[in-house]
Amino acid sequence: MDSRKNYVVAVDIGSSELVIAVGSLTEGGTINIETVVAEPVTGVSAGMVDNSQTVAEALHRARARAQEEVGVAITDAYVSISGRFVRCARYTDHVFVEDSENRISKHDLLALRERMRNVKAADGEVIMDFFPLCYKSDIGTELKNPVGCYSKQLSSTYNFILCEHVAKDRLRRVFLDAGIKIRDIYAGAAVIADSLVTADEKEDGVAIVDIGSGVTDVAIYRGGVLCYIASIPMGGSALNTDILGYDKNIPSRMVENLKKQCGSAVVKLTPDDMIQVRNRGRAIKPIPRLNLAAVIEARMTDIAEYVWNEVRDAGYAKKLGAGIVLTGGGSNLKNVAELFNIVTEQEVRVACAEIGISTESLEKAASPSYTLAISMLLRGATAGPCPVGVYIRKTDEPKAEPVEPQRVAEPQPAPQPAPQVVTPPTPQPEPEPQPQAAAPVIEQNPIKGDDNIDGDDIEDGDEDIKRGGGWLKRLGGKIKRTLTEAFPEPGEDVDGDDEY
Repeated sequence: MDSRKNYVVAVDIGSSELVIAVGSLTEGGTINIETVVAEPVTGVSAGMVDNSQTVAEALHRARARAQEEVGVAITDAYVSISGRFVRCARYTDHVFVEDSENRISKHDLLALRERMRNVKAADGEVIMDFFPLCYKSDIGTELKNPVGCYSKQLSSTYNFILCEHVAKDRLRRVFLDAGIKIRDIYAGAAVIADSLVTADEKEDGVAIVDIGSGVTDVAIYRGGVLCYIASIPMGGSALNTDILGYDKNIPSRMVENLKKQCGSAVVKLTPDDMIQVRNRGRAIKPIPRLNLAAVIEARMTDIAEYVWNEVRDAGYAKKLGAGIVLTGGGSNLKNVAELFNIVTEQEVRVACAEIGISTESLEKAASPSYTLAISMLLRGATAGPCPVGVYIRKTDEPKAEPVEPQRVAEPQPAPQPAPQVVTPPTPQPEPEPQPQAAAPVIEQNPIKGDDNIDGDDIEDGDEDIKRGGGWLKRLGGKIKRTLTEAFPEPGEDVDGDDEY
C-alpha cells in the first residue's frame, strides 16, 4: 500500500457482469488506473437487483481480486445504477433580482438553486441530482452566463435525475452485505460521458449510447450540459436469446463468444461462408454466417430504433453536431456503428474511456465494457478520494520438502519391546504403524474419483504396494517389522520406509 496515493474506487453492477475499477489521482489531475476487475454476476435483471445474495457474492469475489492486485483493502466505493427506474424530469422556476439596479449576482443564482432544492420527487422516487439547463431573463432572452446581466427576474429550467426507492434500496443492501460503504450513487447515463467526449462535443451536441447486457442507456448533451437521459430495457443478452432460438443445438455457454467472434450487425457487410461450432470436441451442424448476421441485425435494429426514438422525442434529432458515440459491451459487435448509421443517418463511432486518464492507463481502459466504471472513477475523483485499509496478503502455508525414498534416518535409542505374537479372533483392519519421532513422514493426499487409477493400487514413493494377502499377511509383516527394529543386524541401518 502506498500511503502517498489518493485512491478512488468505482463499482458498476451490470446485468451479466460486475466491474470494479481502482484508480489513484496523479499530480497532473488525471486518473491512473491501478486495476479493472470484471466478474460474472447473476441476480440482476435489466439493472434491477433480484437476488442480493448472488450479487453480493460476485462483489466479494471481484473485491478480493482487486485488493490482491492493488494491495489495499477496499472499504468505500462510488456506485452506478441504471435501468428504467432511472429517469430525468424538468422543472422551471424564477427569483426576483435583489439588486436595485437589476444586476444579476451570484447570490441570485444561489437563491434560485435553493428554490430548486425544495422541489419534491413523486411518491416512490428520490432525487439523485439536479442541475440547470439554461437561464433566461425577464424578456425570455437566454443567458449563457447570467452573472452581471441586467434583468428584473432570473428564471431557470433544471434537469432532475430521479430513481425509484426500491431499486436504490436493493442496491444499498448488496453493499451492506458485502461490507462496503457507498460514498455516493450516480445514474450511469449521467456520468458515462466523462471519459468519452470532450467539452466541445458536449457543446455541439452528442448522444452517448451505452449498450449493456440488459440495459441500453442514452445520454444527450447540448450546450455543454446534460439535457436528457433514458434507459431502454434491452441489450446484448437479447441477441443471445435470439441466437439460441435460431439454433437450439448451440450450447448456451458458447453463444456469447460466437456472437463476438463470428457475429455481424449488418448482413450485407458479412462474408458468405460457414461457421463450424464444436462442443467438447464434437462437431455441431455448421451455421451459415449470413444467417447468424440476420438474427443479430434484426435485434440490433430494434435497439437502434428505440435509441433514435428517444433522441427524436426529446427534440434533439437535428441538434447532434458531434453525432452518436457507442460504448459498453454491446458495442464490441462487428459493424454495429454501421448499423446505427443506417438507422439514424448520423455520424457514429465506437469509443472507450480515454479522457481524463493517464497515458499509462490507456491499455487498461481499452475495452468499452469498462467505460462506465472508469467514468465513475473520474466523477468520484471530483467528489473526493475513498479511504482504504491496509491489505494483508494471504501467505501460503509452508510446504515440507519432499523426503527422498532412500534417505536413512538416524536411529534413536528406544526401549526394545519383546516380540509378541497376537492371534486376533476375527479379521479386522490393523492400524498403520506410527513413525518414529526422528523420521518425519510426509503423508500423501488421498486419491479420489480418478478413473485412470486402479483402486487396488496406491502409488507410494517409487514402488507399488498391492493391497492383498488378507489380515494374516499384514500381521506377519507387522511382527517381522517389530523384530527387525528390536534386533537389527550388525551394520544394518533402520529405514522407516521399509515395505511391509
